[in-house]
Amino acid sequence: MAETRPSHLSNSDLPIPDQHFELYGRFWDAASLLIFSLAAVAVLITNANELTWREWTVAGLSLAQGLLYFFCITRGGWPVSPRNLALYFVAGICMWGVACWLDPFTWWLGFTYFGQMFGLLPLQAVIPGTAIVTFLIALITSDWNLRQIPLGAAIGFTFQWLAGIALYLFISNIIRTSGERAKLIASLEAAQKELELARQRDAELATLQERERLARDLHDSLGHALVAISVQLEAIQRLYKVDPEKASAQVDELKKLTRTSMDDLRRSLAGLRTPGLGERQLSDALQTLCVDVGQRAHLEITCHVAEDANQLSPAQSETLWRVAQEALANIERHAHARKVALQLKLESHTVSLTIHDDGRGLPPDAENQSGHYGLRGMRERVEGLGGMLTLKNDNGSFVDVSLPLV
Repeated sequence: MAETRPSHLSNSDLPIPDQHFELYGRFWDAASLLIFSLAAVAVLITNANELTWREWTVAGLSLAQGLLYFFCITRGGWPVSPRNLALYFVAGICMWGVACWLDPFTWWLGFTYFGQMFGLLPLQAVIPGTAIVTFLIALITSDWNLRQIPLGAAIGFTFQWLAGIALYLFISNIIRTSGERAKLIASLEAAQKELELARQRDAELATLQERERLARDLHDSLGHALVAISVQLEAIQRLYKVDPEKASAQVDELKKLTRTSMDDLRRSLAGLRTPGLGERQLSDALQTLCVDVGQRAHLEITCHVAEDANQLSPAQSETLWRVAQEALANIERHAHARKVALQLKLESHTVSLTIHDDGRGLPPDAENQSGHYGLRGMRERVEGLGGMLTLKNDNGSFVDVSLPLV
């Protein structure tokens, strides 16, 4: 009876749940104990009319083999230690050999050891162990005389042993392959979960960065403007009684400052309301953006997006999308261009986005000029992901974004 629990494979290597594996092992434990017990009972029943010390000894040795199995294999837990395996098979086969010497009736118990070796021993021990058991079975059935073993029986036992080894190797290979496949599937599932978590973290990071950028924009524009308005109101309050004309001029300046602040606020709110990528693919979003801006501003926009662009992380995709939005919005409002070229390409270690127009170009030190918060926001987004933003004039304005691929 084979114990199909290869000791060289742990439970995690097998493509079955641990609970089912344990139940399967317990079944063979019960079967082995039952076989040894039945052997003892069969010896006593078969020789009931003439029981001698030999029959009682053989029955006792059969029960002893069952007890040895219980203490070394069943009670010891799984996996079975090499010490318990050596003790069980050496002592058990010795007791079986003595029992067969006293009464050959129990020779068939050798097949139990034959099967157990397949289930409990590693390959390097299975081959010699099963060969020894097969030889002992042949020797016992020939009344302990090698010369009396028929040639046909010798060939039959040899083929039986070879067939058992071949079947064992076949099953072991299936178990090992299935175990490796199960491990690979588990690794892929774990990697997929980690990837999903990373995507969620990237999306959360992009949201936080957008909030920080908006907070800086409001602080630098609206915050400073409100402070200036408060100071000028105090000055007007003091000047109104002393110099009404100068106070009136201050009111005009205050109106201009208020209108400028309102424009800055509208721009910030417009950027906040501008939808992100969401569930859209980056390539589709860029193509749609170019078509919409081209039709609205009467621009000839060519758009070339790499095929693998949709494999970028959410944070990278969102950054490239926002940069493209800001760059095309600036071209639409200020560049007086006729043609625009947008290209997104992936190289071995970087992804680059270039936007070039044939308009009048960027003003000197454009990022530091009042009102150009979009350009500073573009740089903050790109550099926040470890990338680089290049702004220059080359027969028009030229925007180049380079992000590292992780």
